[in-house]
Amino acid sequence: MSDPAWAYLETLPGKSAALFDWDKALSGWDRYPLFRDHFLQLTKNHATAVDCPTECGLGCPRSVVTHAKTNIRAVCNEKESAAIQLSPRQTLIYRLKQSAINGAICAALGIEHRESKLDGLSHTWRLGDFIPTAGMDFPVVLTMQDSKDALAEVVRSLCLSTIKPFVLIAPTRLHLSPAVETLLAQKDSLFIALNEDLYLGDAPRFLTRRDKTEIFAPLIGQVPEPDSGGTVFFPTPPGTTWPQIKIQFRDGHTVTIWAGEKTGRYSYGEMGMLNRKNNKPTVQWRWLEGFANSHGEIDWKNKYSAVTLKKQKQELSKRLRAFFRIEDDPIEWIKETKTYRCKFRILPEGDEVY
Repeated sequence: MSDPAWAYLETLPGKSAALFDWDKALSGWDRYPLFRDHFLQLTKNHATAVDCPTECGLGCPRSVVTHAKTNIRAVCNEKESAAIQLSPRQTLIYRLKQSAINGAICAALGIEHRESKLDGLSHTWRLGDFIPTAGMDFPVVLTMQDSKDALAEVVRSLCLSTIKPFVLIAPTRLHLSPAVETLLAQKDSLFIALNEDLYLGDAPRFLTRRDKTEIFAPLIGQVPEPDSGGTVFFPTPPGTTWPQIKIQFRDGHTVTIWAGEKTGRYSYGEMGMLNRKNNKPTVQWRWLEGFANSHGEIDWKNKYSAVTLKKQKQELSKRLRAFFRIEDDPIEWIKETKTYRCKFRILPEGDEVY
């Protein structure tokens, strides 16, 4: 049986309610006192209405009327005689302690916790990253929406703004429509329903119902096998920016890369620039080599430019972002000189490295 807190949170506007309402929804759950004491936070507000505790079928809230400090009643607007007595504490508003919940979710799933709020997306947080191997990380996002349309809007925004496959966590699958599942599949992204995979243990921490390798299997399956000759990923240190990266060509087939304390030698195949029809380098590799031979800049007069210059720049940027797992564009357009310029340092074969 899944913990009822997840389903309740998905129906709760603002993720806050009177203690009376929390008690009504969750008091039958044996872990509720533990959940309440560690994951709910008292606010300064008092309820003006509470959920109706009777099964009349109307579903209307009850107004909270205070006659005296010790005489507070939840009044039914349809039947005055049905009023019930409330304690002062029951009218206090408690909200979800979001930072505590987020941290507990990350601890349970083995996610590197680096929390931030996502601008423009309500009740949505970037929790951190799932890192199955060095140099390969997947952003992890938690969202708590109350409708299919709201969840769909969040997923569309994430698909547009995130270059990498990502992990989307929600309380349940209630609002997961076929259209949203299609969007996630097209992005090679993973959906996790908390009510299916997490439960509250005896201590104030969540446990997983499945092994983490099973939960994240679709993403772990994207990790290339070592020495496979196929595309790999550079073990980019967290927080690295493009100006901190240096690339030098060693020959027409390999480059040496430096980023912080990480370094390595990679072929065009390992960097995702192999033409599988003839096993030769793609145009993007040749363009990268052109940047090296042109000190990091290419304009329309350069011998490496072509009528497809803009398209090639876009494709090369895509390959580099995927290889380094950095979302920013690595190549900028300088309008004044009409030049494409690398944000990273790139050197041709034979240049002195310093």
